[in-house]
Amino acid sequence: MLELIRSARRTVCFEHFIFAGDSTGRRFADALGGAVQRGVDVRVLYDPIGTMMVKGGSIAKALAAHGVPAKAFHPVSVFAPSTWSRLRHRDHRKLLVVDGETAIVGGFCIGNNWEGRSRGGRNWRDTGLLVRGGIVAQVAVAFDAMWRQASGEESAARDFASADPPAPCGMVAADRPGAHHIASVYMWMARHAQLSLDITDAYLVTPEPVVRAFEEAACRGLLVRFLLPGNNNHPVAAASARRRYARLMAAGAKIYEWRGAMVHAKTAVADGEIVLVGSSNLDPLSMTRNYELNLLLADAATGRRMEEMFERDLRGAREIQPRQWARRPFWQKAAEMAAMVFDDNL
Repeated sequence: MLELIRSARRTVCFEHFIFAGDSTGRRFADALGGAVQRGVDVRVLYDPIGTMMVKGGSIAKALAAHGVPAKAFHPVSVFAPSTWSRLRHRDHRKLLVVDGETAIVGGFCIGNNWEGRSRGGRNWRDTGLLVRGGIVAQVAVAFDAMWRQASGEESAARDFASADPPAPCGMVAADRPGAHHIASVYMWMARHAQLSLDITDAYLVTPEPVVRAFEEAACRGLLVRFLLPGNNNHPVAAASARRRYARLMAAGAKIYEWRGAMVHAKTAVADGEIVLVGSSNLDPLSMTRNYELNLLLADAATGRRMEEMFERDLRGAREIQPRQWARRPFWQKAAEMAAMVFDDNL
């Protein structure tokens, strides 16, 4: 991302749920400021609520000092009548578009956790997808829609360098509050895959229709595998996710927990050919409340690389064995039951 920003000639569209004011965020602020100094038309959109969740505070002052045009998406004020709605519906997307030619979409936020510099953030595992060609225009259109919503103006950074059809075949799978687009994509993948479905996710707090589609896929003989955090940055979400382990394993699904600090990637690969990469977690916030952005591709070469990456990740994970899981400590089962309250309030 930094290399792309530093090489930009015309436009940069940059949108992130978390844009922290730590050392990593300042590196990006410097690169964006350098682009502005070169005459590049830069637009930055970040979520102020998401940014408050990490150390380092907001990057807003650093961006302003560099003269970078930036907007906080739906800032919350106790005096605004729409505060509750704005608080519930956040911009959880993560994207970069440079010169209308290249885009990156994925799970990365901008902060030390993803750089590996913070004491508690080493070995965070995440995935982004870099694309070129016609699909980049779709990502730029998606950015424009959010920029207009945040600022009330058309983005001057709209720059479509290629009108060619996307290759490989792909589409932007955007989601907005109440639309349930990504839930439908996951259910479609589960129902139409013929051989396998490999899913990596941070928070398996899955809405019932989606988890039922995964169960049904495993029951009909599909190889369904989940790579999930063994150490989760949200312990209550972890307990809630583990409530679903038994029923998924009973259906035949395999569950692996990452042994590093945190797996934050949001990816799915069906039959080694259909690939989903983006910002949407398998939780009610992503699937019902937030603005999200994902890329959905049909490409065997990309699918093979994603499968290879998944297999490498499994070497850094441990498989949850059904018999051992049934004998887990009582306190762990109690935590999972208590997490039902968390589910009900999402």
